[in-house]
Amino acid sequence: MRFLIAGEGLTDFIVLQNLLRGFFNDKNFLATRLLPKDKEPVGWGNLFIYLSTEEFKQAVPFSDYTIVQIDTGTCEEWKEGIVPIGAKATNLLPFIESIKTVLVNKMGVDFYDEHKDKILFAICVHDIECWLLPFNATLPAHHKKTVGCVRTIEKIANTKGFSVNEKNYQEGKHYETLSKPMRDNEELIVKGKLNESLSLFVNELHKVFEK
Repeated sequence: MRFLIAGEGLTDFIVLQNLLRGFFNDKNFLATRLLPKDKEPVGWGNLFIYLSTEEFKQAVPFSDYTIVQIDTGTCEEWKEGIVPIGAKATNLLPFIESIKTVLVNKMGVDFYDEHKDKILFAICVHDIECWLLPFNATLPAHHKKTVGCVRTIEKIANTKGFSVNEKNYQEGKHYETLSKPMRDNEELIVKGKLNESLSLFVNELHKVFEK
């Protein structure tokens, strides 16, 4: 099965690949990185541009599934009329659907409608670091955090003797360490329920692969 991932950075790719390894219970599962092509993060602006390119549109039909990943912490900067959702929000689904609409529009509605069975969205509220907290934080209150997650995961990383803010993210090796627990299928299923946007993505995987 061939998975492609187009996301905001190398670290996001690493987290998603380990998540897929846990979901499929295959520690050797390999996805292909469409974006970013190098180590440096590309950010939401370059992701938006990439989704409209012929390179992206030609790759999707020849994959089994393509995951499009984005963080929502700066969504007000997109100029799409979307306001970041608050930390006390109890239902993220409408917000996530509005983010999906933006991404669909960037790739083209007609293109998406033709290939929607092959495209999955990993919408991280507000940052993919929030998805790491259930697997690394010792305080239960941190498991459900949706804001301040980068700061919190940095504090956790510091206790392990490293920093997630180092130049080039050490080629992603620290995010490999922080997301490694996701490789365990049982741990992913249990702890993945603690963060709502992560839970929604894992549930989407269940829907697709339980058909």
